[in-house]
Amino acid sequence: MDRKEFLQQLGLGGTAFFAATCLGACSKSSAPSNVDLSIDLTSNTYSALKNAGGYVVTQGIIIARTTSNTYLAVSSACPHEGVQVQYSSGTNQFVCTAHGSYFSSTGAKISGPTPRGLTQYNTSLTGNTLRVYS
Repeated sequence: MDRKEFLQQLGLGGTAFFAATCLGACSKSSAPSNVDLSIDLTSNTYSALKNAGGYVVTQGIIIARTTSNTYLAVSSACPHEGVQVQYSSGTNQFVCTAHGSYFSSTGAKISGPTPRGLTQYNTSLTGNTLRVYS
């Protein structure tokens, strides 16, 4: 193998590695499926949900209490790079502070480099138990 062939082979190998890395980045975040959680709102673990604007992250889901005292639940990993999103009660949006992606209260993509929105989950409140489910 001469120098030219070696460099061509190296280029093909590097391209394959780069392509595999890029394709892997597209699937860094996987939203939980078949979700059915029951959360005791009196538990200290979920104390942030006692206040409007508070949020918690559990089992790959971010659960937020809005300023109108309803609950929202979406997948917590930004589809762009898998960074955990945060809830902004002032705008009632989810935000990825790493790269500036914004999502609506339903998880829909508003802006930023993310390729898609967050997965939304249903919520229902019975007494002090919040159910989050698919």
